[in-house]
Amino acid sequence: MKKNLIICLILLSTGLLAVDNNEMAELMPKFSQSLYLGIATNNTSIIAVGERGHIAMSNDYGNSWQQSKNVPTKATLTAISIIDNNVWAVGHDTTIIYSSDNGETWQIQFEDKERQMPLLDVLFINESEGFAIGAYGTYLSTYDGGKSWDDSLISADQDFHLNKIIEIDEFKLFVVAEAGNAYRSFDSGKNWESIEMPYSGSMFGAISYENQIITYGLRGNVLVSEDFGETFTQLDSPVQDSLFGSEHTFNNKIILVGANGAVLQYKNMSLSKINIPDGDGDYTEILSIKNNKLVFVGESGISTKQIR
Repeated sequence: MKKNLIICLILLSTGLLAVDNNEMAELMPKFSQSLYLGIATNNTSIIAVGERGHIAMSNDYGNSWQQSKNVPTKATLTAISIIDNNVWAVGHDTTIIYSSDNGETWQIQFEDKERQMPLLDVLFINESEGFAIGAYGTYLSTYDGGKSWDDSLISADQDFHLNKIIEIDEFKLFVVAEAGNAYRSFDSGKNWESIEMPYSGSMFGAISYENQIITYGLRGNVLVSEDFGETFTQLDSPVQDSLFGSEHTFNNKIILVGANGAVLQYKNMSLSKINIPDGDGDYTEILSIKNNKLVFVGESGISTKQIR
């Protein structure tokens, strides 16, 4: 899998529903080496999602992986959100799938193949309240755990691709999008305000840290806001590789990952490069687990590494 395919997936250049068995994800002997785009944990299980509907699960902190056997879609899955044993994953074909048993079995909550567009991220605040975002300003919300979804747009006047949604506090949510655009909500996602960022390229991700929102994206650009998007500071970046994922580690570090094996550490408004032995190509996301270990996912599948 080449880097441009991963970038295309993330840039998007390309009531329960009955499912035909032909739409079930295939079980593959080398599933852990597939392209994975999202990963999350509930501190009991780790679940990663990726191409062709592949879902990988680990119950031993990433030492071994099993493929979920009952995934009712072959669509590429892009992101995942977990609340206790409840798991939601989103992806292409405007697909949302749900598991109530920690990823063992799945069912489709929402799907619109005719729209021919992907969802890029999903965020659940609790077991009932959740949001899914994607191409052309698509914004879906639910207040009943996904039994019903309100299908709308984040803005009636804009159709930018929405890449990442994060929770800042009980009421504030933040979304980064393409072409230097972002959105913020002061009322738990009911209303959204458009923000024009100082960098005109796409931001693929964001993470909150103390009073800061750290956004990152195309060509290694990283912007930080300390006032909920009123102003941004652009940081000097040691790489020009696009950045796709981030994590707040147990030892209080912020790690960013991206194309060509890029791994950066953020601290005190500064970025430094971390050299990882045996790099695995493009990284799309990262997850912190115990003993200072990190699970990397990307074009070469799933790998566990340790960063001091």
